[in-house]
Amino acid sequence: MAALVEQAKNTETDTGNREVPPLPKRATAPSDRAPVLLEPHDEFTGSAMTVPGEPAYAKIMRRRLRTLASLPDWELRPIELLASELFNNCIRHTRSGDPGGEITISVFKLAGRTQVRITDAGPRDGEITVPHLRPLDPDDESGRGLHLVATGASRWGTIHHDDGRTSVWFEVDRIDRNLARPADHTEW
Repeated sequence: MAALVEQAKNTETDTGNREVPPLPKRATAPSDRAPVLLEPHDEFTGSAMTVPGEPAYAKIMRRRLRTLASLPDWELRPIELLASELFNNCIRHTRSGDPGGEITISVFKLAGRTQVRITDAGPRDGEITVPHLRPLDPDDESGRGLHLVATGASRWGTIHHDDGRTSVWFEVDRIDRNLARPADHTEW
């Protein structure tokens, strides 16, 4: 393990000219490792990791979501889409997208649902950013991410942390496909 960490610190690979990207690290802040609980005695399993605020790490985030959620593909795709939108919002609108910026991704399996929380590094200097739904403009290339979250998630919200960071979280209810079959019970 020490060799793996040492390799990540090195700025060149064996090829001599490519940089080694930093490895994701485990998030240790208690607030990042606990879900937003809407019910007082909800049991959960989950994990959180922190990655550099670079677009290439969206792929690593999606891979981690697939591993931690351990859901069928048809149920995981909406979660990946919504998490990717929030990840990209962090890069575009906060210090997470600046050099050295980081994003924390937390995923939790709760009773009958999956919760994902994306936490940014806080607003850029001199800016006040509050995630909110904006009116849709068909001519604007941006402004649709939170609308996707609002329509694709079962529940969602924001958390403003004392240290200046902001989390946007969402939950997607799991569907028992056996209960969703047509009345004649034929295979899909």
